[in-house]
Amino acid sequence: MNKNDPRKALGKGLHSLLPPRPSPPGNTASTPAAPVAAATPVASGPTRLPIEQVRPNPNQPRREFDANALQELSHSISREGILQPLLVRRTGHNVYQIIAGERRWRAAQTAGLAEVPAIVRDDDDAKTLELSIVENIQREDLNPIELAAAFERMADELSLSHEEIGRRTGKDRVTVSNAIRLLQLPAAVQSQVAQGQLSAGHARALLKLGDDARIKEVAKRAIAEGWSVRQLEKFTTEAAEAAGKPPRAVKEAPPLDPNVKAAIIDMEAALSTRVRLVPGRDKGGHIEIEYYSDEDLERIYEAIARPQA
Repeated sequence: MNKNDPRKALGKGLHSLLPPRPSPPGNTASTPAAPVAAATPVASGPTRLPIEQVRPNPNQPRREFDANALQELSHSISREGILQPLLVRRTGHNVYQIIAGERRWRAAQTAGLAEVPAIVRDDDDAKTLELSIVENIQREDLNPIELAAAFERMADELSLSHEEIGRRTGKDRVTVSNAIRLLQLPAAVQSQVAQGQLSAGHARALLKLGDDARIKEVAKRAIAEGWSVRQLEKFTTEAAEAAGKPPRAVKEAPPLDPNVKAAIIDMEAALSTRVRLVPGRDKGGHIEIEYYSDEDLERIYEAIARPQA
């Protein structure tokens, strides 16, 4: 067997299968960006950055961006400019990652702006994640599933208890725990909650059913018939009692292997987007790579299929 055969790395952890990549990633644009004056680690005021030097944050808790609202913001930016600077951090030479303000950045791209106002901070990954989550919570920009995922990331990546998450985000512990429970719903029902077809109250009521197939069936019926939260709570309570099943308990997520976690971070840095490893029932699983537009998909394809030498 060839000594470079990747099969020899099996059983040694996912990190042994992945080649080292430069960190942080460089600019993937075909034309090098124009140089910009260096910003101080923590800027005293906003500076102006070429828009192509600004990158989205793969850890951004907000995953849904309403197209109509973005178009309205784009029209406003075309007329008035960006009134509130983006919050960014430097991740490489002439490369900046958004901490807060991705919606404004997206709208500015649509409006055709060449530069965006930004405040440059010197924050590590943990602080960036916390700031991004808190900023979105304060602006009430997250749907219930995004909020649940954000809280879960704080618990996992920052090693915070639900009570500590509550203190940092201005929520009480019960709110945090109830939010995270929504991630126990089947993916299809989570999508219905994220899209506003079901409320967080509907979602919590559905958890009483315990069985994924039953949850999806009842969720579909609740949407079709326009059930209120009270109606759904009554139905699921009676159904759970009739089946002799207690409400679904909160599941503790298994700890993430440090090698796997490091590999995810490396992939996210290399692709400048969020990457998830979804384990299968046996030893396998699949990798999910998020993209936000056709152009973003093309950029990710180029990074994977034709990486820079």
